[in-house]
Amino acid sequence: LKSGVTVTYVCEEHGGRVDLAKAYYDRLSRFVARNFCGTGIIVSMQQCNDFFFLGTRQVPMGRAGDGFWYDDPNGDPMGVHWLQGAHMVNCSTTACGWAGSSARTGTCSAFTSNSAKQCFEKLFEAPHWEQPDHACAASRAICGDPVYVSDSLGGQDFSLLRRLVFFPDGTVPRCLHYALPTRDCMFKNPLFDQQTVLKIWNLNKFGGVIGAFNCQGAGWDSAEHRVRGYSHCYKPVFGEVRPADVEWSQREDTTAVANAASYTVYRCQTKELLLMTPSSEPIRFTLQSSSFELFKITPVTTIGGGVAKVQFAPVGLVDLLNCGGAIVDVQYGSTGGEVRMRVKGAGRLLVYSDVEPKKSLVEGCEAKFEWGNGGKLMVDVTWKQEKDGVSDVVFCF
Repeated sequence: LKSGVTVTYVCEEHGGRVDLAKAYYDRLSRFVARNFCGTGIIVSMQQCNDFFFLGTRQVPMGRAGDGFWYDDPNGDPMGVHWLQGAHMVNCSTTACGWAGSSARTGTCSAFTSNSAKQCFEKLFEAPHWEQPDHACAASRAICGDPVYVSDSLGGQDFSLLRRLVFFPDGTVPRCLHYALPTRDCMFKNPLFDQQTVLKIWNLNKFGGVIGAFNCQGAGWDSAEHRVRGYSHCYKPVFGEVRPADVEWSQREDTTAVANAASYTVYRCQTKELLLMTPSSEPIRFTLQSSSFELFKITPVTTIGGGVAKVQFAPVGLVDLLNCGGAIVDVQYGSTGGEVRMRVKGAGRLLVYSDVEPKKSLVEGCEAKFEWGNGGKLMVDVTWKQEKDGVSDVVFCF
């Protein structure tokens, strides 16, 4: 069903392509519902356009098919992967649509199904965008949905894949919401206006995340009626980030975060940990062509009282792109003397503390920690197979 013309000819004497699509889709839906307890598994981008118009069953499917064009032979001389920026913009704007609607942001349009959450569940190929930490991997990491990998055998970048999706048990450190563009880049052109940064936000259990991407360099040409490269747009762009860019009110359990007195902001690329208040000046940054930055935003909690009070914020496992997705639980002692955390994964756990702890415990055993450099507190955790990868960490003050 991928070739509309072929299907039209084949079905000419059998009710037409729409009737064939209905029969195929009905059979597929009944098979999946019988074997997988529902049709939520049908999310492939490769289904034909007719499926969007049938309306017979609920399907969580969004489509931004330009992901297949990353190696366009008529592409831009600046690089073979020039279309990935356009693909990410189309994915983000797809999430703004509704069933049967066309969602438009600036020069981008995409057609969505009745479940916008699935629009970011996209093809990921590790070689896209020739950087050590690929921008397309970062966008998938904070999309809020599963990520499937289609690398050629032997072509995997396992160091990147470990940062992106893979816990040893096959689970993913997913965000709680679906990724959406921030308000300040809506109705702008992040593809070739030479100034707009694409920013997308999402929520984790104990904070939020903003991904900033320089997608300038490719987009729709209304004269040629095709997507093409704009090589004059391959240049640095400037942007800014503030905690209010995250739509905290989109989930009931994160609404109160909007009223926090202060926040930490961790920059995943530069490894900086910054402290902000709602009235602070925004963090200003520069992105080179086809590059990105992830900003992990966490509310600061005051524990204890008097001279013994401590400012504390759980950031996450900094070896992961979605570092905040690894935090399972945080509990503060009633007397303010300790913080208990449950963390899934392995690597370096980063938290903010304005006071050096007396000791840290990992799985009940005292563990070495590093503290300093503006409140950075780090301790190593390992994968606990017998506990589904979760480590118990305690900081004692």
